[in-house]
Amino acid sequence: MPLAGFHEASKRHAAHFLFSPPTGHSALDNAPLSTKAATSPPTNIMGLNGIGLLGGSYREHTYDLYTSVRRRPVYLISAFCLILVVLGLRQAYASNGNAGHTLPLPVAGGEASKAWDYQRDGKRLVMGQGQCESAFPGLFQEVDRMVGKRQRDKITSEELDRVDRRNGYFRVMLYEQELYVIATEGCIYSRCFAVLQAIHRAVVSSPEPLPNIEFIISTDDKLPPEPIWSFAREKTDEKTWLMPDFGFWSWPETKVGSYSEVQRKAIAMEDTSNNPTGKAWSWKDKHDQLFWRGALMGLEIREQFINITAEKPWADVKALDWHKKETIKSMDEHCQYKYLAQTEGNSYSGRLKYLLNCRSVIVAHEMSWIQHFTPLMVSAWHEQNFVEVKHNFEDLEERIEDLQKDDKLAEKIANNSVKTFRERYLTPAANVCYWRYLIKGYASVSFAPSRWTNTGGNFTLRGLPVEDYLLERRLDWDPY
Repeated sequence: MPLAGFHEASKRHAAHFLFSPPTGHSALDNAPLSTKAATSPPTNIMGLNGIGLLGGSYREHTYDLYTSVRRRPVYLISAFCLILVVLGLRQAYASNGNAGHTLPLPVAGGEASKAWDYQRDGKRLVMGQGQCESAFPGLFQEVDRMVGKRQRDKITSEELDRVDRRNGYFRVMLYEQELYVIATEGCIYSRCFAVLQAIHRAVVSSPEPLPNIEFIISTDDKLPPEPIWSFAREKTDEKTWLMPDFGFWSWPETKVGSYSEVQRKAIAMEDTSNNPTGKAWSWKDKHDQLFWRGALMGLEIREQFINITAEKPWADVKALDWHKKETIKSMDEHCQYKYLAQTEGNSYSGRLKYLLNCRSVIVAHEMSWIQHFTPLMVSAWHEQNFVEVKHNFEDLEERIEDLQKDDKLAEKIANNSVKTFRERYLTPAANVCYWRYLIKGYASVSFAPSRWTNTGGNFTLRGLPVEDYLLERRLDWDPY
């Protein structure tokens, strides 16, 4: 039935239920149409006589109204069947590996935002892949990109063998839901332990079995393109798989703390209901300046940034000296400013994921490095969640002045940032969902690992359980 016809039929059925006689069939039911029209009462219901709301003639509508009585049971039965179908679909979904998980599965077409609830779901770790994909559309672009590139060129064990063992190298295996460390080469501060903890959490909280895989992670900042898991890649890199930064677990060396703790402190800084002092930095209370603290490290881009912002009334920008406390600002104190600058470092900069927890406008230069979440950053139009300036900062002053002139726009960008990142894509729930999607995507284009190694007929188990490694922080030792 054409759509217009469907709507007309729906209108007639509605009129039937509202206006048809409430008792049994009339003797006119089997009479010719002319007889029915001649004996029917001259009713004018909602302008239905002549060519009215429903279309057609008065006689046709009068006939429809009187004959609808005997059709009513059909509609009731249809409605009852529809209810049974809906209940059946819900039961089928619950039995398909998602029983006990109440996160609604939205339909396609932008409905995901109606299902996601930050307060309810932000820390929910037990989510099936269907729920993850519905709750976080767009989060998995980097995994999909690499799966597409390796479809016809599967990853092999020999390919992993050829990867150079630089500082921060870890060869790891996931086998039957257990994580094993096979080989290591150094560890950059606590980064390797943070990454292993994050992967382990994603594995043990998965409501669905994860495939067996063998892979290499590197916790260094800057690496050549290789088939490894890393924190960031250059735009021209076609080989590296992106994993969440170590700081999503914790960064104790800088006393930043766990990522969840960073988020709690940022929220408390801006929300009186989450601050025991009853004081907070709402948007109108924030400093109307661009804020930045960072180590220069001899990097040209940062020195250029310092020079451009020097003695500008709209900027509070200083080089960081870890030995001078007056130059240090905690991450939650960053939230006291309306505008926060993001600059890259040796490669990417780990500060971005922290800045995105403030209800502030992130101002970033054109970035050369991509992290797993940066495809979600939008620099224009209705969903804009950060401001992008040129790589050499030549338009920085103009952009800041424009934001200061249009405070409502600036606040909207800041609110979009919080809604997108702090309250959705950078939550613990999103983090475990990304890890599990990465594992499954990588497995789809990689070899199946062996749990055993054969050395001259001597079979031994490969790898050390991650639980042991995280406690001993070494692969081999003598008992006691």
